[in-house]
Amino acid sequence: MKIIKLVFLFLLVSFSMSAQELWTSASAKKSFMKTWGVEAEAEYRTHNAFKSSERFSIGVGGEYRQKFFKVDAGYKFIEGHTLEETTRKGNIVPPYWISRHRVYASITGKLKLGRFELSLRERYQFTHRVGKWVPKFDADGVTQKTDEWVSPKDKHVVRTRLGCDWNIRKSPFTPYANIEMYNAFGHEPAVEKIRYSVGSEYKINKKNRIELFYTFVQGVASGEPNANVIGIGYSFRL
Repeated sequence: MKIIKLVFLFLLVSFSMSAQELWTSASAKKSFMKTWGVEAEAEYRTHNAFKSSERFSIGVGGEYRQKFFKVDAGYKFIEGHTLEETTRKGNIVPPYWISRHRVYASITGKLKLGRFELSLRERYQFTHRVGKWVPKFDADGVTQKTDEWVSPKDKHVVRTRLGCDWNIRKSPFTPYANIEMYNAFGHEPAVEKIRYSVGSEYKINKKNRIELFYTFVQGVASGEPNANVIGIGYSFRL
């Protein structure tokens, strides 16, 4: 079993060597009556090969769980950071921060097969980006022009995630792998991007856990470039 752990950690470290982005998070969870729970979470992400911040967010949520399924919902405030943009007329819009409000609701079905647990989660999320005036410059990057208006925008997405957790006997490690598709709704459903993830949770004690994972993000219809992500998270059980 020690060999399996070492191989798994080696694979995670190998994937991290090619990572272009870092995702970090910290959360606190509290359960009630074995079936109800609440959570608060803070998250920070980088992009542009770790050169700049991509976003930070804070959120709260609640869940109701039974043996074979879980229902949850929540809210997130997201402050996103864009990279420098060039308009169609050749003007330059420097990097800027812009806020988004997101609500979500999901249902997850679970099935245990020996030491493995299969899960299928369907999540609906609605995101509202606020409008904002941002500075704009001529192509020389010095001469200031009339500010650019970034219009408000609403987005509806259904996220489908299929996962598998491995409950290793008498081990603090819980490895997992999953695949998640983002289906954005406009005039018709379209798969915007797909995430492939592999990682493991490590149980320090009854209250403290850490998680390390690697994710490959494949841009499909979103126009986003593919990305290699390494992530680390910490959770505290109250």
